[in-house]
Amino acid sequence: MVKKTFSEHTSKILRALAFTGLLITIMFSSMASAITVTAEMSPEITAEYKKMLALQNWPETHTKLAFMVNPYAKVYKATRKLLKKEAPEGKRKRLMTHEESVMKAKKTRFDHCQAAVTFFVDFAKRAKTLSNVEQSPLTEDDLMAGNGVKYPFTKEETNSGTFRPTQLALTLGWKYQGKGPQYAEAFLATCLAIPVELYYKEDK
Repeated sequence: MVKKTFSEHTSKILRALAFTGLLITIMFSSMASAITVTAEMSPEITAEYKKMLALQNWPETHTKLAFMVNPYAKVYKATRKLLKKEAPEGKRKRLMTHEESVMKAKKTRFDHCQAAVTFFVDFAKRAKTLSNVEQSPLTEDDLMAGNGVKYPFTKEETNSGTFRPTQLALTLGWKYQGKGPQYAEAFLATCLAIPVELYYKEDK
């Protein structure tokens, strides 16, 4: 009887842990899908992002994203002026601090990701069209090849700030076939989640 009670108790614990694990999985999945373009932006940059986006008169969000001014551009320009103003004697400028270098890296990341928005939208459209041709549809492997990155994706290019946005544009373009315009903001948010370290360079 004791063994049965212990067994039942253990079973309840395991079921509770499994349920807790499921809840945690759902929670993290929801967090992942809720990622926003401004997730890693400071309040100042977030405000600039919203301002620059609102200044675009294009009706489609993906076009606004593709043509808006980089929200880091203003603070980066001010930083460059400050570097020259605070230049040590005999030097053209002072070196950037770590924080300023991180800001520059985030600006560069935004540039790369923004440039990939239109490619993502176009590829999503092309993927839907060419993968549904009645007589000779192209496979995912067919469509992934010859787009500026090596396929299958290499670890070297995955760890490159230059090539990672294109990899993401292809991956998400295939996933959201024909729905590029609707998912353009989600693509940009995902791209801006690329580790900033891939774009960071210490000022020397």
